[in-house]
Amino acid sequence: MEAFRALPVFVAVTLAMPLLVSAAERDQDSETATRPEYGLKLNAARRLDENAPSEEGDAPTYLTAFKMIGTPNEKIELIDSAEVRRGGSVLRGDTITYTFANDEVYSNGNALVARNGTIFKGPELTYHLDAETGEMPNATFRYLPTQMRGTSDKIELLGEGKAKMCNAMVTTCREGEEAWWIKASDIDYDELDGSAVGKNARLYVGGIPVFASPYFSFPVGSERKTGFLTPRFGMSSTLGVNMEVPFYWNIAPNYDYTLTLKPMSKRGVLFGNEFRYLQPTFSGQVDYNVIFKDKETHERRYGVAWKHYQRIGDVSLGVDYQKVSDNDYLSDFSTTIRESSENILNQNFWLSYGQTYWSTSIGVYKNQTLRPNRNWVEKPYEKEPEFNLSGYVADFHGAVLDSRLTATRFRRGISTYNGLRGTSGDGNRTLWNTSISYPLMGSYWFITPKITYSLTHYNDIKHARAEIDKSSTRSLPIYSLDTGLIFERNSTVFGRETEQTLEPRLFYAYIPYRNQRHMPNFDSSSADLNFAELFTPNKYTGFDRIANTNQLSAVLTTRYIDSGTGKEWFSATVGQRYYFTDEKVDLYWSNPGKTKNRSDVLAASQFSLFEGWRLEGAIQYSTEWSRISKTSAGIRYNPRDFSTVALYYRYNYNPNDTRDAFYNTNIKQIDFSFQWPLMKDLYGLGRYNYSFRDKKVVDSLMGLEYRAGCWILRGAVQRYIRSEGRSTTNFFLELELVGLGTVGSSPIQALSEGITGYKPIGPKPVEVGRYDYYE
Repeated sequence: MEAFRALPVFVAVTLAMPLLVSAAERDQDSETATRPEYGLKLNAARRLDENAPSEEGDAPTYLTAFKMIGTPNEKIELIDSAEVRRGGSVLRGDTITYTFANDEVYSNGNALVARNGTIFKGPELTYHLDAETGEMPNATFRYLPTQMRGTSDKIELLGEGKAKMCNAMVTTCREGEEAWWIKASDIDYDELDGSAVGKNARLYVGGIPVFASPYFSFPVGSERKTGFLTPRFGMSSTLGVNMEVPFYWNIAPNYDYTLTLKPMSKRGVLFGNEFRYLQPTFSGQVDYNVIFKDKETHERRYGVAWKHYQRIGDVSLGVDYQKVSDNDYLSDFSTTIRESSENILNQNFWLSYGQTYWSTSIGVYKNQTLRPNRNWVEKPYEKEPEFNLSGYVADFHGAVLDSRLTATRFRRGISTYNGLRGTSGDGNRTLWNTSISYPLMGSYWFITPKITYSLTHYNDIKHARAEIDKSSTRSLPIYSLDTGLIFERNSTVFGRETEQTLEPRLFYAYIPYRNQRHMPNFDSSSADLNFAELFTPNKYTGFDRIANTNQLSAVLTTRYIDSGTGKEWFSATVGQRYYFTDEKVDLYWSNPGKTKNRSDVLAASQFSLFEGWRLEGAIQYSTEWSRISKTSAGIRYNPRDFSTVALYYRYNYNPNDTRDAFYNTNIKQIDFSFQWPLMKDLYGLGRYNYSFRDKKVVDSLMGLEYRAGCWILRGAVQRYIRSEGRSTTNFFLELELVGLGTVGSSPIQALSEGITGYKPIGPKPVEVGRYDYYE
């Protein structure tokens, strides 16, 4: 037995040693190595490469210790701070004995084995390096990404990242704070699958057993695994007491299916189905929810949705299809105000092909129009089908060329004028728009002249109004000129070096008059006046109405930009449009009357100089009514994560919109929301949206969120107005056991939609990278 000693000596022995070269060969190599062409060239890596070749299979073994005693190729004993490494696995102990014949490592005293963020510790360890198998009595376990830990009478390491823990306990709570834990006779742990399965398992919360099962599966990481997910409980004024029991089937890495049973005391049992798929060239999701007999309506009710996107070379295929059984389905079964307010459901299918300078597509664009509580809602025209051919060249000798040809068959069925089927204005429209612009610009100026030619042809029109022609054509040119300047100067504001800009911009447009009273209107409507609309020639959206105009828009903007960070901390914009001719084109075949010579005045600003604060506001002043017609103003304070307070005011005024008018845009609302710490780890949540016009609360929400290291409790109550003044009240209570899952009904979606800047507290499982938690 030969001894190797050093006090202290750091010794590293590589078991996979290369053959030694002779001294003569070494001398000969040293001569050639001095030549420049034999120099070793190294490439610096800016970051660690997750896909770099790894030391697996025949990887070398590295031994380190302050003292080694033994015989090479037979047995070596490592004493004091002993460590063995191979292919990403790390073993440590006070003393380690390595036997070459069976590739066995025996560690005695503070034994440890670590790999990919998983660490097992115990008094001793027997481990086979090649097979990655072994056992450790009286061990502890820790998964670093989620801080899950546990104890076991004996841990059996089974290789390929698997382990079996006998008479085990696991939790994510810190030492001495066991708010919850799981005890099981056996736990099968799969490092690669990111899951753990317990046999004869019991879940303890606050020391009280709340759940027991002969089989219990729970996630360790973020990987997907087949099995029952955590049940959810809830209560709603429209659904009653309800519970969701989801079963997740991980069919393949790129396919999965979730079946959810949702018993509801007021409605019955809803069967939820969700199928997701992902391939290199296509992906999508299919949802189908059905209740075979609603207790209130005594009918079968369902909702189906299919989203699909596929790409084969330059060809793309898409589907966005939604359908429900009745008008009140979304209103009755949704749990948020956004979902319950949906009235138009898309049923679209399209196919497209594109090249560098041109593209083409064909599609069918239908919809299901819902009328909650039988309230009348105007159904949009459907396109059965629509063909598009477009070309675009961004720089043709400095010019921008843009052209589009569209042919559409419009269909709605029942007329909104006399209620008769077949007289709703169904028909065909062929549209050709082509334009050329020539942008010119310098360091502080720009000017863009543009000419557009629009040709529209209608045929086979069936309309209830006698003055609408069965066939008609409209052609006209559209001229525009967009120009602006940018002035800059340096200044100091509140002791900060700041760059101020002054940006005047003018936009001129001219469109000659064409009589359009004999033409149908499929998709045109009045555009909402805003800053973007000031820089468009046509005041109508869509293509069926093009207003005659001779107009000039003037906008002035100033900005204050921090010279050090580039952050814009203040901006203000004011603009107005001036008309030099009367408007003669109306949406619905009537005389628009004399046009005022100028539009409403628009103004907007935002201020965010102080850290965490943001103030913003916008005003529209009506020159016709000599008063403010629209206002939106708000202030938000967000000094850090999970701390935000926001107050917004919205006001719309139109004297022509009475309470019994079909379209009523009058709004006068205040919206206050917050997420704020009340004390350590306790957060208050709330939203209050009140309508002064209707003298009622539109949406209100109050809740609390408490975080205690390894568990989070969220509770909230929400009440909002549905269709026809009906209201819904939802109760949410969710207990999240960090690293295990959630129990109850989650308010996170309602909180995210209602509270500006809301962020749910609590860590989430993360993917473990190759270099994360490296020992």
